[in-house]
Amino acid sequence: MTQKSFVRLNEISKTIWHILLNRPAYHNAFNTELAHELIDQCHRIQTSNDKRAAVIVSGQGRSFCSGADLKERQSITNSKKWMEQHHIYERMFNSLAELKQPTIACVEGFALAGGFELALNCDMIIASRSASFGLPEVTRGIMPGGGGTQLLARLIGPARAKHIAITGRRINAQEAFDMGIVQVLTDDGEALNKGIELAKTIADNAPLATRAIKQAIDEGWGKDNNEAKTIELKYYETLIDTEDRHEGIRAFNEKRKAQWKGN
Repeated sequence: MTQKSFVRLNEISKTIWHILLNRPAYHNAFNTELAHELIDQCHRIQTSNDKRAAVIVSGQGRSFCSGADLKERQSITNSKKWMEQHHIYERMFNSLAELKQPTIACVEGFALAGGFELALNCDMIIASRSASFGLPEVTRGIMPGGGGTQLLARLIGPARAKHIAITGRRINAQEAFDMGIVQVLTDDGEALNKGIELAKTIADNAPLATRAIKQAIDEGWGKDNNEAKTIELKYYETLIDTEDRHEGIRAFNEKRKAQWKGN
């Protein structure tokens, strides 16, 4: 990766990827170039037949991400061009949400508008105590378009999601934690370290099983109980004949740590 890259993909260990948003002078606001780079890096992870167990996402500098670069968007006056760019952003959000591995957003500073949506498209959010979240699009004459209204409503219910999105107000990290948006609250400057710690905990478990759990929950959400249980069993059955399942049983009976192979 070159120094000029807006998205850096780093290997923290043999089991953990780290995606770093790298526009600190703009609070890591995403422009078209950053969006393309994030799509490319997620595609690299998704198609590499990689055995890594978790993906961490963080921002360079004092903020996670402040959303779309409005200076770039100010130059787009044609509605067709606006939608063409937004389709790129949609692909960016989806490429992150569709990663097979569990994803952890490590938030310091701002996670606003599309930046909040990037975090919501991850499976878990860790935040420092001074972090702030919000969907202020309504104050700019637009609304969230990266899954914000739907993902937030799933987490905290429709009434509270409407309150945040329709008022455009910011919420602090403690509020976000109390609502269930943030899963881990940590001291300032420690979000990434906590994310690595959590990723290592995930990596101690069987990677095929963690991915199956993620897929079962995502696919079963919102379905009726019987259909959701059928979806769970579908993914459960994919693990029965795996080497990792046999290794897990052996390791338990031999009183040793399992050595996962991801197959």
